[in-house]
Amino acid sequence: MPKTVADVMTRNPITTTPEAPITDVIKTLAERRISGLPVVDGAGKLVGIISETDLMWQETGVTPPAYIMLLDSVIYLENPGRYERDLHKA
Repeated sequence: MPKTVADVMTRNPITTTPEAPITDVIKTLAERRISGLPVVDGAGKLVGIISETDLMWQETGVTPPAYIMLLDSVIYLENPGRYERDLHKA
C-alpha cells in the first residue's frame, strides 16, 4: 500500500503568527533547520505559510531555482548559475 501524507507529515508543527517579527521567524528556521512555518491566527486557524524562499524573495527580489531532491541528490530544474548571478546583483 502506498504511503500517504499522514504517514510522513510533521505532527504538531512549530507555528508562527502574522504579527511575529521576521527576525524571529528567520531564527526559528535556522535553529530548527526547517524551510518554512505555518502561520496561524489567534484561534489557531491556518492563514498562510512563510518559507525561506518567501523571505529571500522579499529581501532581494530573487527566487532560488526550482529543484527536486532524489536519494540525497539535488536535481535543478532551472539554471542555478543564473540564480547566483542575480543574487550577487541584488
